[in-house]
Amino acid sequence: MKLNSKKSNFNIFLAHDHMRNKDDILRDIKSGVSGKILHLELDGWIDAPSKEIYKKTYNSSHGFYERYLKSLSKLELLLKEKKDSIVLIRGKSDFNNAKKNNKFSLILGNEGGKIVGENLENLEILYKRGLRHIQLNWAMKNFLSASQEEEGKYSDTGLSKIGEKLIFEMNSKGMIIDVSHSSPISIKNVLKITKKPIINSHSGSRVLSNKPQNLYDSQIKDLADNNGLLALHFCSRLVLGVNDKQSNIPDIIKHVEYIRNLAGIDILALGPDWILGDESRDKNYLINTNQQNITWTKDLEDSSKINNIIDPLEKAGFKSIEIEKLLGENFTRFINDVM
Repeated sequence: MKLNSKKSNFNIFLAHDHMRNKDDILRDIKSGVSGKILHLELDGWIDAPSKEIYKKTYNSSHGFYERYLKSLSKLELLLKEKKDSIVLIRGKSDFNNAKKNNKFSLILGNEGGKIVGENLENLEILYKRGLRHIQLNWAMKNFLSASQEEEGKYSDTGLSKIGEKLIFEMNSKGMIIDVSHSSPISIKNVLKITKKPIINSHSGSRVLSNKPQNLYDSQIKDLADNNGLLALHFCSRLVLGVNDKQSNIPDIIKHVEYIRNLAGIDILALGPDWILGDESRDKNYLINTNQQNITWTKDLEDSSKINNIIDPLEKAGFKSIEIEKLLGENFTRFINDVM
């Protein structure tokens, strides 16, 4: 199929992306992306030349916090340089004004949550610097909640007491709560106590792709009842449920169709999780995590190709209003509900 990558008239927002360098964001803008949640740092295999060294540092939140501030300082220089075209979003008025004035909305996020500190001592400082999103877990359990690795185990203890406190604080501050990578019990716990919609920022259907990061039907319905969002991952193994095979756009559309039919189009958004622009990731990251063959969906490898998804959606029978919601209007509604 010949794809039309020409810039569209749709507002396109990305719920999960790590591409944070100047060239990355300028590419986003050129391609017609209206904004994104930028996961500036990841509680993952970063600054880790070996598994042994990494294990010694993983349980400490201080190193993650220091690295986050370092990356944030660099990002702030870019925001100052590009202040006429990029807006750091601190509230929904910033978001709506940026959208109205065709400026790029940058929502500052974090994947893994350890930067807040074990007693949330860093939260206020980070909030004042612009942090508006926290994903409770990366792939491992932490002091906030159990992760996807604990699914079905006694170790799936769900949300901790300090995790509960963080949810209350984030609700009161209008921050985005992200449960991607969290365990089933953790997600259930969050949905029980949150006063606002939440997001699973890079996921899909567990029926179509049996990977722990994806959601079961019951979880998708619970998220829809919360008026939350499920943003679709573009990583091949999560789209297909198998490793070492590249997914295609029709494979993503299967997830769109399945979830729309299950819970309605209003739950869906885009969360590509492009990670290779994260320059603080150790050069051995992919090797240490057995991901050297990781791929993203063909013809959706970065934001320059984001418009490639539109024609296949139309050919699959999606109405213009459904495509509009998937690409950005659901995200817009969510931001206004939360912030």
